[in-house]
Amino acid sequence: MNTSLIEKFTEKITYGRKEYVEYFYEIFSARGFLLELDRNSGNVWLAHDSHRADGEFLEALQHIDYKKIYHEPHWDAIDERDNKDGSQNRHRYFDHIDIHSFDIKSIHYLAELFTHEIPVDLFRLNWARDRYGKFDEFKACDQLPPIRVYDLEPFIARLVKAVSLTGISTWSSCEGHWGEPAYIVFDGRYHRLWFQTIFQSFIQKKLNLSCNWDWLGWDERCSIRNPNGELLTLYLEIQDVARFIYDLRSILRNIKKAGMLPSHRQA
Repeated sequence: MNTSLIEKFTEKITYGRKEYVEYFYEIFSARGFLLELDRNSGNVWLAHDSHRADGEFLEALQHIDYKKIYHEPHWDAIDERDNKDGSQNRHRYFDHIDIHSFDIKSIHYLAELFTHEIPVDLFRLNWARDRYGKFDEFKACDQLPPIRVYDLEPFIARLVKAVSLTGISTWSSCEGHWGEPAYIVFDGRYHRLWFQTIFQSFIQKKLNLSCNWDWLGWDERCSIRNPNGELLTLYLEIQDVARFIYDLRSILRNIKKAGMLPSHRQA
């Protein structure tokens, strides 16, 4: 990853953030972590919607060479057992994060933080998740089990996390490499249709978008490409859409619960 691109990206997302705590909050939210911030106390912690392993990964990210010390197998599966643990197993970062343990003012550290390509390996998938793609399961599920940040590429992570909180199941999403577009792959047409509905009914009407968001029904994916091939604009727009969805997550879940969904007969 180009270091100058990451430097420009972090400058944009932290613009006007003078307090260290706000700078930290913007950086790690952009990286895909679901964070809560109390500006009065200056405390930051992991939101309860986070995967329990996100605390371990975040702790590993205190070190610039985290890739050498944190070796977990990547996993596209949704395993509900991963998040059914007692409070005694909850990471301390769910209560308070020591933000000064992270060298976020170093461009070299930020370059490592936002450079993490996930290997493509179809055999790591849990095919039992196919049930999420069936209409009855899709309709009943308003929020999926949390996804690990570790399993997501940096510049698509925040969007995948936000989308999941609206009851949309995805897998094998990509931030884009070698001139190819970024994309999200959905677990079946109903998840893709629901995201397409959210995009057309809310996002497209509220945000000033410059990238092409294309719906490829043959493999149930949404590809995201800057028509000029400019990555900074692409990554910043992905951030804007992710933030917008995350802020509306409760409303969107309620719409889904109320059954105001695209008819499966039209899918």
